[in-house]
Amino acid sequence: MATAVPDFISFLPERVWYLTASGTELWCRRPYTFFFSSSEAALAFAKKMNTEFDLQPIGVASKELVDATSIEALRRQQISRIFLDPQFDDASGDVFGKILRLEAETAQS
Repeated sequence: MATAVPDFISFLPERVWYLTASGTELWCRRPYTFFFSSSEAALAFAKKMNTEFDLQPIGVASKELVDATSIEALRRQQISRIFLDPQFDDASGDVFGKILRLEAETAQS
């Protein structure tokens, strides 16, 4: 069965950054992951998250993040929400911003 690809491209800038601790794998907090429109925004968010990992941004063409292979990989990681340029509320510790929903793939008959 082919993976259904959501129409995210209209919401994403041409180039998208994501955070990684390994240099390749996408860092996330299931069910959320985080995409950024600039390397600086990604770094600022990483500093606010104060994780045990040394998170670094990697920039890729947004078309590479919304192909069938990438969408399937996100679903395998149980990602169902993608924050776009999230903000961190220092007072509450909450993350807020635009969220793109990645619905679970349903079986086709």
